[in-house]
Amino acid sequence: MGIWSYVPINRSLDDIMKYIKVAIPDDLEEKVRSKAGVLYGARKGSLSRSVTNALFNWLRPDPEIYVGTTPNGMGFELPKELITELIEILTDILKPGSVIISYLHHEEEVELKYSADEVKSKSRDMTEILMDPTFIAEFDAASLYTGGEGCFLLEANLSKSQRISIAERLLKKASIEIQLTEDQFSVIVREGHIEVLY
Repeated sequence: MGIWSYVPINRSLDDIMKYIKVAIPDDLEEKVRSKAGVLYGARKGSLSRSVTNALFNWLRPDPEIYVGTTPNGMGFELPKELITELIEILTDILKPGSVIISYLHHEEEVELKYSADEVKSKSRDMTEILMDPTFIAEFDAASLYTGGEGCFLLEANLSKSQRISIAERLLKKASIEIQLTEDQFSVIVREGHIEVLY
């Protein structure tokens, strides 16, 4: 039973497993051991299994699409073709009086102010600006920041229905139809597979 059933008779466990010795802070070590115990029980091998799974997840390719809640709003990782859709959806759901878009151009700050209708019509012509790592959009009390390459962070006081609506509408634009039911969620699309975490 267990891993020994996968080891051919003429090979030892050392032939298929490698050992890595690393130094980590004490508080992190305690958290890792605690999490391993919760996930796999307090038995031999649970720490190795937990760390191995964490490393496999760390080495997985970045998701094509990520939409999830954060303590202060939502986070997104989107392909280029969905970025303008995000701006339009946020404008529809947040219903701002105006949208202020700012970014750096040749080291000088550019600030553009649009009505909600204007930003929706102009967003299609602003894809390169929306991909710029200095881009910020202010939807009245909500702010959308980017690190570039399609990664966005929305800081906003959102209701459960607003979070779900933003996520479902954005995913629908990517031909992904799901119904979210919980207030906190993460939707990950990676290599054609959809994973929803609550």
